[in-house]
Amino acid sequence: MNADWVLATLTDALEALEAAIEESEADPDAIDDLLPMAIPAVYAKLNYAWNSRELGAQAIDLVDHDELIAFPKDLPF
Repeated sequence: MNADWVLATLTDALEALEAAIEESEADPDAIDDLLPMAIPAVYAKLNYAWNSRELGAQAIDLVDHDELIAFPKDLPF
């Protein structure tokens, strides 16, 4: 597992979450429109971080995009 890759992808997810929070704080009345777009995007980035953790950047070329952003099959939830 490449720690630098995992940290980079988790940072990307964090930035997406922070952006969603900032947008929600700036316009609380728009939260009903914002959340249906923002939350799936954050989850996709978290899933991508997990699903690409072993292959790193090569995962983009080796794994189907839908699989990369799907909920991880190997987590016990």
